[in-house]
Amino acid sequence: MVDLLIMIIAFTALIVASIHDLRTREVPDWLSYSLIAAAFGIRAIYSIIKSDEMFFLYGVIGFAAMLVFGYMMYYAKQWGGGDSKLMIGLGTLFATYQEYEPMKFLIMFMIYLVIVGALYGFLWMLILSAKNWQKVKIGFLGISSLPKYRYLRMISHAITVSFIIVIFLVNNPVLKIASVTFASLAFVYPYLHMAIKVVESAALLKNTAVEKLTEGDWIANNVIVNGKIICGPKDPGIEKKQILLLKKYKINSVLVKEGIPFVPSFLLALIAALLIGNIFPII
Repeated sequence: MVDLLIMIIAFTALIVASIHDLRTREVPDWLSYSLIAAAFGIRAIYSIIKSDEMFFLYGVIGFAAMLVFGYMMYYAKQWGGGDSKLMIGLGTLFATYQEYEPMKFLIMFMIYLVIVGALYGFLWMLILSAKNWQKVKIGFLGISSLPKYRYLRMISHAITVSFIIVIFLVNNPVLKIASVTFASLAFVYPYLHMAIKVVESAALLKNTAVEKLTEGDWIANNVIVNGKIICGPKDPGIEKKQILLLKKYKINSVLVKEGIPFVPSFLLALIAALLIGNIFPII
């Protein structure tokens, strides 16, 4: 029953969070904190009834592991604060599940999240490119002529050629497959990097009124007042005190980098983990 309850809570939280993320590009704090509280509550009650303190302790371990991982992703600007807090709640929930050994279902879910998240992000990039095709086309032509990207292509092509040579020199099939993989990745990387930058500039940068800013928004350009940087792209996310300073200095709007609504990939990864199960030899 406790496993069923864990999964009901997880699906409910992810469905509600996905709807919020798609509509507003935000996950409300009350939802993430409620998920964390529910996860600890279930584990505490079960531990008391069954006299099994380890069931609660595994939740603490899952919480701590995802706290570190979530904040790494947040400060790397890969996830927003809401995504990170939601992941902390899921880590607390999934620290144990059914017949899986402690932490193994959580690890499996994370692997599926990497795979599903990559496909999901690529699909969003295609959709945004199609909706902003003219801007993307002009931006790609412009960025590809920049010196730093010319050098990047030269380096990637040299690495590609090196791996192609290895393909013809080695007889080991594993090394051949690895060389083909790395040659393909090296060739694609600079073009993928340019595409991400162009799509970001064409579709994800928005002038936003200061009154509509919320804590955690990513500021795309430095906002400088009297020679002092109030906020900028080096910040992991704008803070409340910075918003107040912008209002104090009567800054009307700032350029904000919007993220894609990534929470639905959490939901899809969970569905994949349950339907497909453990196909990873390392787990």
